[in-house]
Amino acid sequence: MQNSPQMLNAPASGLHRPRRKIALKPGHSPLDWERLMSSGEDLRGVKELRKLTVKEISEHSKRDDCWIIIFDKVYNVTRYLDFHPGGRGQIMRAAGKDGTKLFMETHSWVNAERMLRECLVGFVVREPSKKP
Repeated sequence: MQNSPQMLNAPASGLHRPRRKIALKPGHSPLDWERLMSSGEDLRGVKELRKLTVKEISEHSKRDDCWIIIFDKVYNVTRYLDFHPGGRGQIMRAAGKDGTKLFMETHSWVNAERMLRECLVGFVVREPSKKP
């Protein structure tokens, strides 16, 4: 029985990093977030979708004005901060910058486009790199 499939154990480390979740305030569950997105309330904070430079996005890196880039799409996640199961601090790690790598390391199974669809501000316009 020692080598049977029931006895084989996957290594305890190296596969996944443990995720730390916090207790969300009442009214901040994933279902509450879905309700807010469906409410018609303006979560974008802009009148129309825009093309934005990385420099413009970097100006939105505070808790009361937080934009992040995921797959070259820019989201205003200011209202989402209190709904994030890992806490505001985790999203703030990507505030004002490209959070694609961090997102994929911790949420590769999550559909960000769907979850943040009402927070979409625009798209990143990458400036051509200057060659010496």
